[in-house]
Amino acid sequence: MADGRAQRITFNRMQQNLSFGRTADRPTVRSLMRQSFYFGLVILVLLSTATQPLHGQAGDATSGSRIFSTNCAGCHGSDGRGGERAPNIATDRTVMSLSDMDVSNFVRNGVTGAGMPAFSFLGDRGILDVVAYLRILQGKTADVKIPGDAVAGRSLFFGSGQCSQCHIMHGEGGFIASDLSDYGSGIALERIRSAILEPDKAIRPTSEIVEVRTGSERVRGVLRSEDNFAIILQLEDGRYRRFAKNILTEIHHTGHSLMPSNYKERLSTKDLDDLVSYLVRSASPIDPGATKKNAGDAK
Repeated sequence: MADGRAQRITFNRMQQNLSFGRTADRPTVRSLMRQSFYFGLVILVLLSTATQPLHGQAGDATSGSRIFSTNCAGCHGSDGRGGERAPNIATDRTVMSLSDMDVSNFVRNGVTGAGMPAFSFLGDRGILDVVAYLRILQGKTADVKIPGDAVAGRSLFFGSGQCSQCHIMHGEGGFIASDLSDYGSGIALERIRSAILEPDKAIRPTSEIVEVRTGSERVRGVLRSEDNFAIILQLEDGRYRRFAKNILTEIHHTGHSLMPSNYKERLSTKDLDDLVSYLVRSASPIDPGATKKNAGDAK
């Protein structure tokens, strides 16, 4: 009987083992879904990794400049500041705040609905090179030592430099010229110096001085709008004047802005460094988490 009892126990254990084995061999719907999910997740990670740029590797800006000139400048402009078909990507704060990965993805995949095609044919290396060159256009390639005294530059801006007569800085100053509150954020120092010393070199159409004449009046102002039928000027006192072209006897585009063209003679090297320092150090930071002390509050 002892042998029979032992055989029954052994048989029962075999049944249990086989039963467990059969249960394990029959995966539930939930387990199948879980396995499919993890398998799909692994595939997605592998695919996204395969299409990501070569992180940790710096692009070649020299090569990038050639690629940019051939593929990008026609729409964004040779300096990246925008053209008739594409926006400014050199000084626009939203673009400048994007990570290299974000910019690379935009270049690779294009922007649906915005007219920007995909440039995946450039390959990872070519895209890295373009991003490296774009960072140079944005003046963000490295921390640069800024010469000059920002406090002295502020005094110059609101004093003898007469910048504030036209430009506004953090709520102070004029209104007829552009707001410079964030102008110096991320822009190359040499580009700022050039804008001060050669203001007419890259003048925007809406910053140009235009003179018009009617039968009895001559008016001079900043061009704000123009089409085939009318022209709108803003006068130095802030007023806007609209003129129908059919009553004008003369329209003269001067090719100059309101900004003085003699700063090369008026400003010393130190004055220029101080003014540039003020524009850069007073600029609102691109990164909302960054902190930058306003030069006007400097001790």
